[in-house]
Amino acid sequence: MTKLTREDIQAMLQGAEVSFPHGECNTCECFHGYLAQLRIDSDSADKDLFTPYKVDRKDMHHCLGCDPCPPGDLYAEYMQKKQKLTTL
Repeated sequence: MTKLTREDIQAMLQGAEVSFPHGECNTCECFHGYLAQLRIDSDSADKDLFTPYKVDRKDMHHCLGCDPCPPGDLYAEYMQKKQKLTTL
């Protein structure tokens, strides 16, 4: 799989932010799992895009059990898409 473009990352991060149903979503492990995967799949030159989302580990919390969980759903959708692309 090719690295994500800067524009792709920006769009995905913005999409995640607007989907947050709660103010606590930006410190949720669901969102930070998604961020971690996007960082892995991005070019090292684009790592600065993730800086605004960095939180101290002590401020992060477990999933609140939201149903639906938009950041978790975005992460799952991304991984499914990624898997389909790698199996072609």
